[in-house]
Amino acid sequence: MAIDLNSILSLLQDDGASEHWARQAPIMGDHIRVRRLGGLYYHHGIYVSDDEVIAFAGDDDYNPIDWWDTEIRSTSFDEFRQGGDVEVRQYTPEEQAQLCSVPETIAFARACLGNKKYDLLFHNCEHFANACKLGVYRSRQTEDILFGEAIPKALECIGDEAQRDQWLQDAWHDLTAQVLDKLRRDLESHQ
Repeated sequence: MAIDLNSILSLLQDDGASEHWARQAPIMGDHIRVRRLGGLYYHHGIYVSDDEVIAFAGDDDYNPIDWWDTEIRSTSFDEFRQGGDVEVRQYTPEEQAQLCSVPETIAFARACLGNKKYDLLFHNCEHFANACKLGVYRSRQTEDILFGEAIPKALECIGDEAQRDQWLQDAWHDLTAQVLDKLRRDLESHQ
């Protein structure tokens, strides 16, 4: 599988339809994500099994600020989700025609293990997962930032007290789940 002109063409041919995600148990080869900080961003990876999810991660855990030691690694499903709810990408019929097979998806993901060229805007976990599954190198999160769609959403949230309070509650819940999961894993590793 090669990432080529299709990545750029996918932006030009994008019909603007939103992606669809479902909270369900993943199966081998699925593109999965977990919400972080109340939906401020999502962390993406490729599910192989409960013992293996391939995604960008730091030495110790998935810390969004810890970019200097981030690389594509194989971790457990529990470590990937860090107490959060995992969603599985659902594909349109057009996308299904373009999907890489499960063996191709996993082979490509494993071939990327050790890649240390993480870049928040141009080479992040969502770029990686889409490349593995669709052969298209793109990140909707990054596009929302670069094309200015994220700022109006953020301003709307800041300006609406109910939305702001809900986001703060969600962000606190997500952060608490991550910290508690990290503490649990640290305790288990020292026993």
